[in-house]
Order: sequence, then C-alpha cells, then structure tokens
Amino acid sequence: MLLALSASYATAFRVPGGAARPATALRSATITDEARALRADGLYAADRHVTTSRFLVPRDEQVAFEQSWVAKADALQDAPGLTYFQMSKYAADFMGPPLGDDEPNYHAYAVWESAEAAAAFDAGGGRPATYDGLFSLALPAEATGVPPPERAVDAEKRLPREAFVASNRFGIKPGFEKQFEDMWAGRDSSLADLEGFVNFTLLRREGDVDDGNTYVSYTTWKNVQAFNNWRGSDNFKRSHSGPKPAESPYAKMPKVVTYKTFLTCGAAEGM
Repeated sequence: MLLALSASYATAFRVPGGAARPATALRSATITDEARALRADGLYAADRHVTTSRFLVPRDEQVAFEQSWVAKADALQDAPGLTYFQMSKYAADFMGPPLGDDEPNYHAYAVWESAEAAAAFDAGGGRPATYDGLFSLALPAEATGVPPPERAVDAEKRLPREAFVASNRFGIKPGFEKQFEDMWAGRDSSLADLEGFVNFTLLRREGDVDDGNTYVSYTTWKNVQAFNNWRGSDNFKRSHSGPKPAESPYAKMPKVVTYKTFLTCGAAEGM
C-alpha cells in the first residue's frame, strides 16, 4: 500500500546520540534472511528491483522538465509493486576526475517489489538502466518525513527539494563480484540509528553496462547535514575499516555523486 501522507506522528522516543524519533522508526530497518539469500552463481539474490532513467537537461529547460514530472509521479504512486520513487537533480561529485559535460544531471529512480513490476516502468524518454537491489534498508515514512506530509508546487519554479542522495559508483573487475558483495553483506547496518537516514540499497547493474559502473551504493538522507553528520560518525569509521583484500576488486576509482531529490513517493513502511 503506497503512502497516503498524514501529518500525525507516533509517540517519540530517543535513540543513543540522536534526537527524538517516532516509535515506528526501526520497524522496517532489519535486513532479513531473504535479503541474504544466494543465487546459483553465488552472488546475493535481489530483495528489490530498481529502474532508473537518466536525462541531460539544459539549464533553461530545467523548470519545465521538473514540472513535467509532477503528473508522472502522481501516476506512479498507484503503480502495482512500486515501493519508492524520487526524481533527483545532480548536486556535486568528488573522488577522482570531475564528471564530464555529457553527464546526465537528472535521474528518475524507482524501487519495485519484483522484476515483473519493474518491467512496467516508463523511462520517459531518458536513458534507462535496471539494477538488482541488495541489502535494502529503510525507515518508515512517518519516521523520516520522506515523502513529506504535504507538498507545495509553484508551476513557475523548480520543485521543492525533499531529500539528499549520496551515491558511490563502483566498477568491479570480472570475477571479484562475490568478494565485493560479501564486503557489503558484512557491513554494520546501524545506519538506521542515525538521525536523518531514509533508505539504502546496493545496486547491481543488470544487462549492458554503458557507464562502467557495475555497482552503485545509493543512500537517501533527509538533508545534506544528515549526510555530513554520518561522515563524521563512528558508523562511518566502522564501515570504512577492516582488513584490505590481497588484490583490489576495483577496475577504476570509486566515484561519489550526490543529488537533491524531489517528487518522492513510496510505501508507508519506507521502501
């Protein structure tokens, strides 16, 4: 059931080191045994299916482009099997060489319960890409405020930003996929304890890889401050520590790309 947004919130409680949060906050934050299941090839089975569409929109056309997605996002809310959707506008990138002028600056990002449901996604004229979603982690919308309880849209302006995405793009050497996935499977999942966390999925590219990125870690935060707080947290230190492999699995340097999102919608449980 997709979210019919409500302004009412549950009784608050406190988590260590954090501010008051709704009592439902951790209800869907557990990675299940199903999310740890293995395929016949030894890689992890998908617990979500993700479709994206990438666009390069000139600056003078961006307001009209954003407005054109209002009706599309409204229609997606009723799509069978959709658990989360957001439009994203490029914000910044770091690590490695800067992105080129031909880099898409808008992304439509949709999460689905099944591959069959995902197949119905309309890319809207953009460059499509599909992914298996691994190790998905999400908080209920009531806990995060994403999607927001209400949205004000001015037809003459850019749409209001509702969340912040930090993605990390990885090109993994052939034969090193299992090692890379095992590293993520063993990571601390206490992201859900951090103020401002919304959802996380490790994306594994399906089909032809047209950008060299075979995996992408994709984390949605309430805002950039929540992301920066995570970078200074013990959680960040734990997730970036540990023994190094004898041989690096990376075919290229990882690349961090951030986005500001709008037109979020999704399931009440978060994703």
